[in-house]
Amino acid sequence: MKIWDLSTAREGTPLACLGSFSSHTRPVECIDGTALSDSSAVLITADTMGVIKIWEIEKDIDRWRVSPKSELNHHRTRINQITYGSGYLWSASSDDTAQIIPDAFLFPNSSSPVPLKPPRPISHPTAVRCILPLSLTDLAEPYIITGSGDVIRIFDIASLEEPEPELVGLIDGHWHDVIGLQMWVRRLVGADGRTRIEPWIISASLDGTIRKWRLSELLTSLPLESPDSKPLLPAPAPAPTMNTQFELTKEEEDELAELLDSD
Repeated sequence: MKIWDLSTAREGTPLACLGSFSSHTRPVECIDGTALSDSSAVLITADTMGVIKIWEIEKDIDRWRVSPKSELNHHRTRINQITYGSGYLWSASSDDTAQIIPDAFLFPNSSSPVPLKPPRPISHPTAVRCILPLSLTDLAEPYIITGSGDVIRIFDIASLEEPEPELVGLIDGHWHDVIGLQMWVRRLVGADGRTRIEPWIISASLDGTIRKWRLSELLTSLPLESPDSKPLLPAPAPAPTMNTQFELTKEEEDELAELLDSD
């Protein structure tokens, strides 16, 4: 990982590197963090083996000093996206799960011990390529949206104490894997002069398309029988019935009579 100075980005000159650090044993796939002050920040990195590392970085004159704080192994394999905010780390992984990890796991200390139970993963039928927590957007609603395969799913996370978040929306929206999700707020001015806000979800896919969806439609898109629901057992086939009366047609009777006469 490298830290770059963006203060000269508009001048067209090469950016200055203020430091680099390395600790992962596999390629770093994604990164996020938050500023604590003008001279300090928390950095979170995740790699293709499912390892998440938390770092503390501090500015030292014209360079940055990086110190490891903790490490998580809540995923079994590649982490495709992480997003940090509001006291949680949101992660999407190729182990077919998305996870919501609270700060207590990220920054363990004596005054706030790590909970005994790790967060419960949100299971998907295939790899989760992207995740969008709506609580971190201007909308600030308790939903998360995930892209797994060619399907977009919406989960209600109003109560994280539930065994598993409720699936409230599902749409098969692409021909290939969904790899990116963002929210776009459309502002409309009505005839009465009032500005109305209409939230949309933008999805990008390996099928080469970018599509947009009204959030209100996604929230009501759960089919009666979704791919995530348990398959229903097929109804037993009716037992075959036996015809106890053997009857010949008129043609068969004539043919049988001819055979008997020939004998």
